[in-house]
Amino acid sequence: MISYTAGNFGLILTGRLIQAIGVGITFPTIQTVLLVIFPPEKRGSMMGLGGIVIGLAPALGPTVAGFILDNYSWRDLFGLMLIPVGIAIVMTIAFVRPVIEVKKSKIDVWAMMLSTIGFGALLYGLSSVGSDGWTSRIVITSIVVGLIFIGAFVRREWPQKEPFLNVRLLTIPSFTVASMITALSNTTMIGIQVVLPMYLQNVRGMSPLHSGLMILPGALIYGVVSLISGHLYDQMGGRRLALVGTFLLTIATVPFAMLTRQTSYSFIICEYTVLMIGVALVTMPLTAASSVDLKGIQLSHGTAVNSTMRQVMTSMGTAILGSVLANVMSNSNPAHSLLQSAPLVYRNQSYIAAMHGFRAAFLVATVFGIIDFIFACFVKNEKKGA
Repeated sequence: MISYTAGNFGLILTGRLIQAIGVGITFPTIQTVLLVIFPPEKRGSMMGLGGIVIGLAPALGPTVAGFILDNYSWRDLFGLMLIPVGIAIVMTIAFVRPVIEVKKSKIDVWAMMLSTIGFGALLYGLSSVGSDGWTSRIVITSIVVGLIFIGAFVRREWPQKEPFLNVRLLTIPSFTVASMITALSNTTMIGIQVVLPMYLQNVRGMSPLHSGLMILPGALIYGVVSLISGHLYDQMGGRRLALVGTFLLTIATVPFAMLTRQTSYSFIICEYTVLMIGVALVTMPLTAASSVDLKGIQLSHGTAVNSTMRQVMTSMGTAILGSVLANVMSNSNPAHSLLQSAPLVYRNQSYIAAMHGFRAAFLVATVFGIIDFIFACFVKNEKKGA
């Protein structure tokens, strides 16, 4: 509602921050409930079902947003969302009941402030790279301040009996490896989802709706494969799914780094679909696998750490891709004077500069995929005989 009625950017940002708080509470809660109420042998299937909600909605976002922007006002991006939000609130009041033991706990205000400043400064620094460059004082200062505050946050939380965020869980290898895989997979997916529509619209001249429709098949396939991958995890464990999923993710990302202005649309659709299959094979099954060595209250803490890693790394990855895109494009742009003396040459060189930027950004996404596959090699199969 705040963003829908906003009269300036500050109010839009405020509304988006409140939305982020709501999502930050809801998604970990969904995962915690699924992990608690279902036995380990059924967690994969249930997490796969939950993955449709958690993963499919962001994947469908570009298509829905493109349709709204092509036919209505930008305000309707927020206004139309009031309907499903209202339905969700009513259903929550009517059907949601406590399923796990609830106990009162104090909120560590200092830890919350340290984490907010730390992650906020780090993300601001990375986001500013595109406009200010890596050597900018504001970029370097923000990143350094962010790292210092994150370090202070970890130091404060480590000895706590009831931590704000149980970072000690990262000492459990199975949890850390599985969490890193899901975080990197999500980072690569969201990065491609951000950069690919920009390529389609800025280089290929597509409308927001048509660029969204280009990635719609992959989004739909993601929902189907999420269900299948959940059942497969219950039967064979996470190792094979992690290896196959991250391999498909990486292989599908490589061709994006070689896109041209003439690359066929069918090829782009197929590559994106393969990428989404890889992500679907990894995300929710490996989220379930991260809980294998967790017990009791550790499940809820593990979900919080997993979600934090995923959201922070996704934001950082998107910022890095955006900065690489902007920097490479800026460094490759032709001199502005050429626009007057040879406008056709200027236009052609501008296209070439844009392609250099997009290829560089997709190449970074490929690197994320390679690192993801390396982590997958360390997944241990918890299913005996599989």
